[in-house]
Amino acid sequence: MLVKGLQSMGVGGYTVAAGRSFIAALFLMPFALRRWKPVEHNRWLIGAVFAFTSLTLTFVLATTLTTAANAIILQYTAPAWVFVFAPLILGESAHARQWGALAAAMVGVGVIFADQISSDGLGLCLALTSGLTFGLLSVLLRRVRGLPPVMLAFMMCAGSGLLLMPLAVVFDGFSLTMPQLGWLAFTGVVQFGVPYVFYAAGIARVSSQEAILVVMLEPVLNPTWVWLARGETPANGTFLGATFILAGVLYLAVCKSNPRS
Repeated sequence: MLVKGLQSMGVGGYTVAAGRSFIAALFLMPFALRRWKPVEHNRWLIGAVFAFTSLTLTFVLATTLTTAANAIILQYTAPAWVFVFAPLILGESAHARQWGALAAAMVGVGVIFADQISSDGLGLCLALTSGLTFGLLSVLLRRVRGLPPVMLAFMMCAGSGLLLMPLAVVFDGFSLTMPQLGWLAFTGVVQFGVPYVFYAAGIARVSSQEAILVVMLEPVLNPTWVWLARGETPANGTFLGATFILAGVLYLAVCKSNPRS
């Protein structure tokens, strides 16, 4: 929703991706420095930074090139990639109940996408790429879960901002008015910086498969916020797909509370 708003104000996608990462890093810096500790798994952290950067860029560009619903829905092919990467990187195996929950959730994603298939080809490809990198990031964050969440979130945002800033300068010129800068700052802090602290903290306490399934609530809530703020009514397929997604997450939650089920 906020990315669409910045786009309507004339802010380019590269500038949005770089700016909100950089602003989020500035916001998180003082908190991260208080919790700083040595990094033992440098290669996994570097991989996570690049995955986060790719996720940030591809999702923002996809949102500017296609509908917000298509961008967020295709990003949530991430669970499929988590179930591919987790055994290779973490050695985690999925339980039958997790496969069942994933199947229900992915049917929901498929229903929503099938109902809104008409879109720009490049935007769809970028959205699919954001799903792949989101899944990879979720797995890599488990490899560095010993780091304080606020420190990890700062490093993700700082690395992403530094890597994307040259692209923003080259492709967009990175020229902002005060109103544009104000909204970009709001996006960086409220939508980007703080939530990733909670996500990093949560993923350290649950398996990557369970974490990615829970955050699949976003493609249900995202169209709701767009409808409330911009009057964009979700399609009927969104409601039907949401039923499958919520059923999968609820089933997983019930099984988690009752290990014998």
